[in-house]
Amino acid sequence: MFGLVSDARDTPLATKKSVVLPEWSEAVRLTGERETLGLYLTGHPLARFEAALPRFVSHRIGDLVSDRPVAGFETPRFGGGKPVTVAGLIDEVKKRGPRVILTLDDRTGRIEAMLFEETFQKHRDLISKDALVLVEGLLRFDEFSDAWRLSARRISELDKVREQEARRLVIKCRQADAATLSERLGAILSPWRPGPCPITVEYLGDKASGALTLGSEWNVRASRELLEQLEGLMGRGSVQVIYGAPAGGAAGASFADGR
Repeated sequence: MFGLVSDARDTPLATKKSVVLPEWSEAVRLTGERETLGLYLTGHPLARFEAALPRFVSHRIGDLVSDRPVAGFETPRFGGGKPVTVAGLIDEVKKRGPRVILTLDDRTGRIEAMLFEETFQKHRDLISKDALVLVEGLLRFDEFSDAWRLSARRISELDKVREQEARRLVIKCRQADAATLSERLGAILSPWRPGPCPITVEYLGDKASGALTLGSEWNVRASRELLEQLEGLMGRGSVQVIYGAPAGGAAGASFADGR
């Protein structure tokens, strides 16, 4: 009689239900790599902004620090310099007397940005190791340290800059179950309404393809959290951020941030 009773311990592993965990977002994966290994192994946090950087910055760091000043270059007096805007990851934060020194890394190079106390206090909530920031300031060559320095005047959170400049989100869809997808997509978009960005869904299937722009009631804010959730649902590289024409650019020009 007891032989007819099944023992859960004897249940083959193949018959047990497995729990499918959601894929880590790129930001979570890279943070884990940095905390565990001390470096980014499979990418760089700034990579998701690469296509949009020409709109936000005047120079890449590598272009600014590659050479010493040419012969005849007159080093600006303290407090002067060439106006530049760069983006980068804050790799280090140091305190030197009344100044705070940030080491910025944008994958092309590294540069130290100096902040006086007033500037630091104004932007201190944005300054932390591994933060992605946009820095506007004055560039000069420091003869004492034999290196280029950036005197920071303004710091902005790069995610917020992208959110403010975004003009449309394009979601590339290859899933066939439209009913289930519509419900899940609506749940993700709802918390970020209302906003300035229309949503266009591009569908590419085996037998049909097309594009649908959702009604204005579905316009959203293009926050980092929303973009990560959309990629978690649709797959990596499925979300594109479209920007308007840059200042001084041709009307109608757009820049796509292919995440």
